[in-house]
Amino acid sequence: MPAPGADMSTAALYTVILVLYFSALMGLGIWFNRRNRSRQEFFLARGDLGPATLGFSYSATQMSGSSYMGAVGTERELGYNFAPAGVSSAAAAWFTYILLGEKLRRVASRIRCTTIVDVFEARYQGRAVAMTATGLMLVAFIPLIAAQLKAAGNLFEVLLGMPYLLGLVVFGGIVILYTVIGGMHAVAWTDLIQGSIMIVGFAVLAPVAVNAAGGFSEMHLRYAEFNPEGISFLGGMPALWVVSSFLVWGFFQIGGAPAAVTRFLIPKDRGTLRRALVFSIAFSSFIFIGSTLIAIASGVLLPNLEQSDLALPTLVQLLLHPLFGGILVAAVLGATMSTIDSVLLLASSLVVENLYVPLSGREVSQERGVRLARWTTLGIGAVAMAVAVDPPATILFIVTMSFSLLASAFTFPLLLGMWWPRATRAGGLAAMIGGAAFCVLWYVLGYLEHGTFDNWIAGLWPALIGPLVSLVLLVAVSLVTAPPPREVHEVFFAE
Repeated sequence: MPAPGADMSTAALYTVILVLYFSALMGLGIWFNRRNRSRQEFFLARGDLGPATLGFSYSATQMSGSSYMGAVGTERELGYNFAPAGVSSAAAAWFTYILLGEKLRRVASRIRCTTIVDVFEARYQGRAVAMTATGLMLVAFIPLIAAQLKAAGNLFEVLLGMPYLLGLVVFGGIVILYTVIGGMHAVAWTDLIQGSIMIVGFAVLAPVAVNAAGGFSEMHLRYAEFNPEGISFLGGMPALWVVSSFLVWGFFQIGGAPAAVTRFLIPKDRGTLRRALVFSIAFSSFIFIGSTLIAIASGVLLPNLEQSDLALPTLVQLLLHPLFGGILVAAVLGATMSTIDSVLLLASSLVVENLYVPLSGREVSQERGVRLARWTTLGIGAVAMAVAVDPPATILFIVTMSFSLLASAFTFPLLLGMWWPRATRAGGLAAMIGGAAFCVLWYVLGYLEHGTFDNWIAGLWPALIGPLVSLVLLVAVSLVTAPPPREVHEVFFAE
C-alpha cells in the first residue's frame, strides 16, 4: 500500500516517472556498450568526456545520497552547526582540482594508468603499496555502496509504499546493470543527467519548503524554538568539531573520495579540466545551499519526525504536487546512483587491474578483459546489496566512517606524492597503514569514552586525526630512507 499521506494515484505517478527514468538510464547503458572495446575504455573512457560531463560527474560522485537524505536529516538535528560541512563540501572541488587535477592528468597520460592505485604504484614503486591501497579501498567501498542502496530503499518505502527489500532489489539491480553494460561512458553521462535533475529538484523544493515554514525570517525564529543551539554555527557543539568538519569535508576529499578523484585521469587536456571545475563549483554550491534551507524548514515543519533520514522524502510527500515530487524522487535516486555507479566501477577496476591481472601473471585479451570487468562489477554490486539488506547504522554515519578511513589512508600519500619529490616507498606505505590504523583507533577510543562511534575525543573527527598521523609518518619515514629512483622523478616532477 502507499506510504502514509500518499494516495494510490500519487504512488502510481511516482512509479510511472521512475519507470521512464530507469528505462532511459538502461537505454544509455546499452547505447554506450559499443564503445567498450577494452577494459581501459570500460573503466576510464579517457579523452572521451567533455567538461560539463566531467564536472557534474565529479560532484555527483562526491555528494552521494547522503547529501540528500543523510545530510538533510543530520542538519535538521544539528542546525547550522552542520553548515560548515556543507560549505566545505561545495568548496572541495577547489582543493582537489587545484592541488591534484592537472598533476594527476599529466601523470595519467605518461603512465597510461587505469586506476588511482596505478598512480600510487608508479609513485611509490612497489606492489606492497598497490596491494595495501587496493585492500583499504575495497574495505571502505562495500559499506559505502551499501549505505547508498539503503538510502534508495528507504525512499521507495516512504514514497511508494514498496517494501524496503523490494525497493532495494529493484533500484540496486538497475544501477548495477547499467554500470555493467555501459562502463565509465554510461556512468559519467548518467551523472550529468542526474545532476541536472538534482538541480531541478532542489530548485523546486527549497523555496516551497521555506514558504511553508513561514518565509525566511519566520522559519528561523521557529527553528530557534525547535533547536535553540542549532541556530548558530557553534551552538552546543565544540568549536573543534565545527572546524574539523570544515576541513574534513573539504580538504580531505583529496584522499577521502578516490572515485571522484579518478575523474582527473580522464581529460585529454588542461582546458577541459579547468572548464570542468566551473561546472563542479556551480553544481555543488547550488545543491548545498538548497539542502541547508530544506533541512532548517524540515525542523519547523516536521518537529516530531522519528527518523531524521526520512526528512527529505517526507517533505516531498507533504509539500509537492506528485509530478514535481516524482522529479525530486528521481533527483534523490540520481544522487545515490551517481555515487554507487562510480564507486562500483572503481572497486571492480581495482579487483581486475590491481589484483587479478598482476597476480595471474599472464596477458589478458581485450575481449576477456571487458568480460571480466563486467562480471566483477556485477559480483561487487551483489555483495553490497547483501550488506544493505540489514545495514548497521544511519546513512550519513556509514558514509562518514568509510570516508574517514579513505581520507586517513590516502590524503597525504597522494598529495605529497604529487608535490614532494623526497617522499619514499617506505614513507608512503607507513602513511597509508598508520593513518588508517589510527583512524580506527580514534573511533574505538571515542566509543570507549562516550559509548557511541559518532562522538569523538575532544570533538575531533577520526578523519582529521588519521590524516595528520599519516602526514607525520610519511615525512618522518621518508627522511630516514633512501630517496626514490630517478625514473620516479622523471614521471612525476619533470616539466
